Amino acid sequence: MGQKPSKVHITETDKAILQLKRSKDEIHKYTKKSDRLIAIEKDRLKQLIHDNPKTYKKDTKVRFLLKKIHYQEHLLQQASDQLINLENMVSTLEFKMVEKEFVSGLQTGNEILKKLNAEFKDVDKLMDDVQDQIEYQAEVDNALANSVVGTNTFEDELDRELDQLDKEVNGLPELPTTEGLPAFDNRQKEKNEVERINNPQQNTEIQSKKEEALPA
Repeated sequence: MGQKPSKVHITETDKAILQLKRSKDEIHKYTKKSDRLIAIEKDRLKQLIHDNPKTYKKDTKVRFLLKKIHYQEHLLQQASDQLINLENMVSTLEFKMVEKEFVSGLQTGNEILKKLNAEFKDVDKLMDDVQDQIEYQAEVDNALANSVVGTNTFEDELDRELDQLDKEVNGLPELPTTEGLPAFDNRQKEKNEVERINNPQQNTEIQSKKEEALPA
């Protein structure tokens, strides 16, 4: 009789590595989705600035949308940093000693992923009902205020960023208008050019007549 295959022993470290892989896959998925969402929101922001060139800085939707973009980037960075922290825990030789911290960190990472997932739900509705999203706005403001030195500093940074976007959207020099200038038929110009190329002798005769007509 053959020997029974030995039972594979799965360690806690093996389980942790598997959980990390799943979290990495989730982060990669949300990063791609977030990049697309942020690109769409930036286009929307530029349109709002274009439609309100004089009042865009005071527009609640404009300022909140820019904050929202920064918030999404902040969540992605948080999730990425958390993964690095967990990877460092798994790589330690004494994983058992940090196992509880790992589980807690993994839960924190999952909470961040849930927040990222919420960013893709009812995006248009969120923009239409900005004034009603008090709790969400407070969360965004709190997260961004903690990521920079002082709320006023961040508001100033928003103003500078909006100014830069305004230059991109409304600050481009206008092309000169052709209004009032005589119309020019390009087709006639092309026709004359073709005739000049096809009849070089005729062109020479015309040039000679012009020279003869000049006063001596």
